[in-house]
Amino acid sequence: MKVYDVNAIREHLGTLSERKNESLGRYDGSNLGIGRYVAGTSPWECHSNGDELFWVTGGELEIEVLGEDGSSERFTIGDGSLFVVPSGRWHQLTARAPVTVLYASPAEEGAERTRKHPFG
Repeated sequence: MKVYDVNAIREHLGTLSERKNESLGRYDGSNLGIGRYVAGTSPWECHSNGDELFWVTGGELEIEVLGEDGSSERFTIGDGSLFVVPSGRWHQLTARAPVTVLYASPAEEGAERTRKHPFG
């Protein structure tokens, strides 16, 4: 067991100009951590083994989620907002400026990633 000073971790990450993740361990089968993301777009990813949670603790993040038919929905979440990507859904994150996010991500063995659009 360990106590994490989330505010201190956020402050440290806020001083960085590059992307960085700080692991907080595991929670109910998921990897728990805080990430500092710089402007840019992540690869597409899909988790077949669980939902993925994002809680923005500073800044703003756009999440694009694909339906099974390839249709697209975009969600913009800001400071204090929480978003859950359902298991089996392709998604991609875009930051226009640095953003800090607490996340719970399913175990790596269920993840797929690609830079190409999954349906195109």
